[in-house]
Amino acid sequence: MAWRTAVIASLALLVVGVAAQGTNYKCRMGPDASHAACGLPFELANFQGNFECNDATKVGRPANIADLQALVALYPRVKASGVGHSWWKEQFCSGNDTRSVNVVLTEQKAVLDFMGAPTDPQQWVGRQVPADFPVQVNEADEEVTVAAGVTQRVLLDYLSEYKYWKQRSGWTLPAFSWFLDQTIGGAISTATHGSTMKYGSLSAQLRRLKMVLANGTLLELSPKTNPHLFMAAGAAVGRLGVVTEVTLKIKPQQAIQRRLQELSFEQFAKQIKDTQDAYVQAKQANDVDAMRRALFQVDETQVFWALPTSSVQRVDYEHLDHEPLAVMLNAMPSGEPMVQAMSGPEDDAYKQVEKKAVAANSRMTLNSRFWSNLYVTQLRNKVAPGTFESRKAFLSMSDSETQTTSTFAPYDQYEVVIPIDRAGSCLMEVGKEVYGNDKLWEGARTPFLVRFVTEEDLYLSPTTDGPAMYINLEDYVTRSSNSPNLQFQRIMQLFRQRCGARLHWGKAGWPQHAKCFKGSVEYPTTWCHFGCAVMELDPTGKFNSEWDGWKWQATQGGKPVPYSACCTSKGFSPACTCAPRTDC
Repeated sequence: MAWRTAVIASLALLVVGVAAQGTNYKCRMGPDASHAACGLPFELANFQGNFECNDATKVGRPANIADLQALVALYPRVKASGVGHSWWKEQFCSGNDTRSVNVVLTEQKAVLDFMGAPTDPQQWVGRQVPADFPVQVNEADEEVTVAAGVTQRVLLDYLSEYKYWKQRSGWTLPAFSWFLDQTIGGAISTATHGSTMKYGSLSAQLRRLKMVLANGTLLELSPKTNPHLFMAAGAAVGRLGVVTEVTLKIKPQQAIQRRLQELSFEQFAKQIKDTQDAYVQAKQANDVDAMRRALFQVDETQVFWALPTSSVQRVDYEHLDHEPLAVMLNAMPSGEPMVQAMSGPEDDAYKQVEKKAVAANSRMTLNSRFWSNLYVTQLRNKVAPGTFESRKAFLSMSDSETQTTSTFAPYDQYEVVIPIDRAGSCLMEVGKEVYGNDKLWEGARTPFLVRFVTEEDLYLSPTTDGPAMYINLEDYVTRSSNSPNLQFQRIMQLFRQRCGARLHWGKAGWPQHAKCFKGSVEYPTTWCHFGCAVMELDPTGKFNSEWDGWKWQATQGGKPVPYSACCTSKGFSPACTCAPRTDC
């Protein structure tokens, strides 16, 4: 623990000047995406100032990894934070008292410098990239190592300009998300995704990661060094430790053709039902190639469903080298070609600085058709067909759009995950209710964003047991009307109850739609494997957060047994049964 002694001696210097910080600071999202609405890094709230933690909870702003290790070792309750792209207080907050601290990973000096003034990689021509620079590109192995506090947008922009050495077209991540102004650490922790039946979520694109454990030590994991812990840590929602660094696959940029279909909702639902039927038939026949051909129909597909007008903009992509059999049934290397269902450190922790949240916008409560048409009109240039380089071809929010939407009106973002083998049936059934007598479509303002992701082996990935359709939906009414958006919540209820949808780990809806979460039921093949990783890495519950769903039980021969007795170095023992919680 020599590192801790040195840190304790130096951390006192870190508080100088903090008291002078005002409340007009901006989020750490990069120069053109930052705005003044967010709470972090001085108040524990999301990027619009909502979902606030208890005022007693401390906010930690470590300037380097050693400071971070000291804070984690010191506090009984810890949670990592980035820029606050979260809508779930119970998972976001480390606790509700002075023994709790949220550590903000954007405040490490190297990260803060880079995010404040992103570097053009051309400056490294003829010289070595500094070892402490937060982005390290390895062209030979086609991978990038990046500090957890760097946002996805800044990373992608840096990679696209990394073209002065081996790859003249620059580099990109194989698949990235719609919202880019989230830290890489947060994106990995929640299995954030784009739309791909080949590469999976950002978590599935992981090659290695480092994280600080409950005792303050640093652990590096890869699929080779410890497959069990890697599959747990790759999408752990911050439950196992604080991710500090990740190494991701990268690929050369290439020309990609974007195509647009303008459809009715009924036409789109029929398309997905056809994909569903083809996939199910191939799966039942154990025909791997036919399964791939079925999934290829929605590979990289991005869809905007405007509920008030029952219209759909479907965007697909064409690569010169992309054939149906290039689709992967499982994004993880070990998963193919399976056919089955698939005073001291305390000086670096501070009291929060109070800041007002984004104000209600009463206009959002009126005329759903107007708002839907407005957003669809704004999308037209974005979805226009044409040929573009990878970074520009795949759809994502621009930095100016992040600024505008973040401050225009408060909203809560939800996301549901529906297995591909019932995705089309789900759309048809939910559609009947949406356009039925209750006019549920009136609860929508922005188009629902639909994407598709292949299976991946990570224990808490929503596609851990098979490919799925993701639907991202936003409630702009509740916070501006100060009353529940009942039509919107009914749509969420339909997805959960009739389609068996899982919820995204970083988004809204858990208190309403997963009140008594039973992991052994929702993640039947992997929940208890993850529980064994928790027993090994965080037995005291330091990273437990405020959520009451982190619970595991086991039986053997029909009788309860101590959970630890069922854990092995490879995960949960097949001699035991993963049992549902019984306290609710």
